[in-house]
Amino acid sequence: MAARRVYARATNGRLGSGSIHDGVPLKSPPGPSVGIDRAVIAWAVLVFALLFLGLAPLYVLHLDLAKLNASTAGVAPIALIGILFTAYTPTIAALLVAWRWPSAGGVRKLLKQVTRWRVHIGWYLVALLGPIPLLLLADLIFVMFGGAAPKQWLAMPSGTAEGGMSALLFTIGAVIAGAIGEELGWRGFGQSRLQVGIGALGAAIIIGLLWSTWHLWPVAVPGGISLFAWTDFPQTYLRLTSTAVLYGCLYNSTRGSLLVVLVAHGAFNLDTAIVQTPASDVHTIPIIVAVLHGIAALAVVLATNPRTLTRHPVNLAEMVGSRRES
Repeated sequence: MAARRVYARATNGRLGSGSIHDGVPLKSPPGPSVGIDRAVIAWAVLVFALLFLGLAPLYVLHLDLAKLNASTAGVAPIALIGILFTAYTPTIAALLVAWRWPSAGGVRKLLKQVTRWRVHIGWYLVALLGPIPLLLLADLIFVMFGGAAPKQWLAMPSGTAEGGMSALLFTIGAVIAGAIGEELGWRGFGQSRLQVGIGALGAAIIIGLLWSTWHLWPVAVPGGISLFAWTDFPQTYLRLTSTAVLYGCLYNSTRGSLLVVLVAHGAFNLDTAIVQTPASDVHTIPIIVAVLHGIAALAVVLATNPRTLTRHPVNLAEMVGSRRES
């Protein structure tokens, strides 16, 4: 026992897990839980279940996605509604799991992230304007290597010039609605909960892979594969996984402000319509954009703590606001 007391003093009483003191096992203080939250697994499964529910009319009605329009065989409206539904499946799944899963924290806590608006204005500027120089750089690289320059480098989204301010506001509203349909799920639920157990970088990569697979749903329906070039697959995974890292940095750096991420997502969708792409090429530019996203994501990883994807310490568990279940 004397030797035991000497060892205890030498280690300041920290005897470690599995040590024995007077015949009683000593346990280390509980550390952060490690692993994948079961609520996240339930959410991911539900996202893809709802996705295929929305796509079911295409299978049942034997509709060719490449030929689909509002008047196809008089039955396309239900298919188009289903496709519209799929755009909101990440958020719908998050709301359902938050509502019904015992440890998921509830819908109110999930939605509260959208109201976290008090962050430094610089983050809003990065979110709003960040995509424009990246997209312009992609065009410039394309031209430098012999590609045709666009007729206009910047232009208002199609139809907004003729429709005036009302058309522009409608376009912006549609873009924001689309971002809400995804971000409550990808970042608000998936990233926020997953990163507590495996770190922000690991969580962002997993969310990015799920996000990419979800975006490639057309390949799973009749006629959809004809809409893709083979390069669309690797560039989609590279761009969206890299974007997940960038959005993970935005989300954590603003202490879980989903509003900033919504601005970033919506701005990218809008900016792709503002920054013009040469009509002669629809596949090379996306590859360049994906590579630039990859470089930006790598820069973020090198400049931040991979555990949090931030420059300064943050408590990842506080962004969840509910008990995890591993």
